Amino acid sequence: MDPFESIKQTFFQECDELLTDAEQGLLAMESGDADPETINAVFRAVHSVKGGAGAFGLEELIRFAHVFETVMDEIRSGQMALTDEVAKTLLRAFDVLADHVNAARDGGSVDETRSSGILGELRALIGQEGEEEDDLGADEDFGFVPQTISLDDDGPAVDAPPLDLPADLVAALNAAPADAEAETPVETGPTVWRVEFAPKTEMYAKANEAGLVLRELARLGPTEVILDDSGLPPLDQLSAENSYLSWTVRLTAEVDYEAVHEVFEFVEDDCVLSIVKEGGAAEAAPEAEMTDDERAAASAAAPLDLDALLARVAGGDAAP
Repeated sequence: MDPFESIKQTFFQECDELLTDAEQGLLAMESGDADPETINAVFRAVHSVKGGAGAFGLEELIRFAHVFETVMDEIRSGQMALTDEVAKTLLRAFDVLADHVNAARDGGSVDETRSSGILGELRALIGQEGEEEDDLGADEDFGFVPQTISLDDDGPAVDAPPLDLPADLVAALNAAPADAEAETPVETGPTVWRVEFAPKTEMYAKANEAGLVLRELARLGPTEVILDDSGLPPLDQLSAENSYLSWTVRLTAEVDYEAVHEVFEFVEDDCVLSIVKEGGAAEAAPEAEMTDDERAAASAAAPLDLDALLARVAGGDAAP
């Protein structure tokens, strides 16, 4: 079987479990259970369906799940009250979400009138009446600049472009206060977080996608992303069941550790992760720190990121 189709089948099997979890949670919510764990469980299920759909380009499923997820996010953040009307709307929307999953799996289609009607109800809940569905495309844009690199072992390292900082900020960083006392701490500019991220096999098996995680991280602020492809073997030795990639991200954002860590909430058990504030102590738990041995183990264990590999081959620099 084509490895890509095998992975896709795994995604739909996972969808069955996710839809079951979501339905149970929504039924509990309709009966008056507004427990945060119940709401979060539904949000995570829809979020995972959307993330997996993004990996396979299932546009109709992505569109519907995106709006559904947004409604759930507003409920869990307290911006929207969980009324009887909202709960009933979500249950009707769940039936359509399940229809979209089945259509994507079987190559069928969903009743457009029914789907658009429920989608309109969801948009009305979050104040997006009349918005064009095509607007979702901009929201789903990764915002990354493609890089052409070489698979040769002795090829040059690939560095992300430098941060484009405003001129006034650069001037502030270069200027020292004339009347500051020696013992007074000197402001050194915005907070910078260094994130090291290496997916494991389980993360991809659950239909999560590294690119989507990196996109969410970039929404917190400007990022420098460095891809570590040092574990890539010659092209003829690549295995579709393995991945050899990890990322180091330098995030500049006035956010706390919890905000950065929340990006990885759904995948933290399925990756090797380190989050460190530059110029300060590591704020990640000690066991989350990434050693060279752990990086090598994660590279050998995780499945191949086919999109990343195909992008490299398309660049024309892949070894024969």
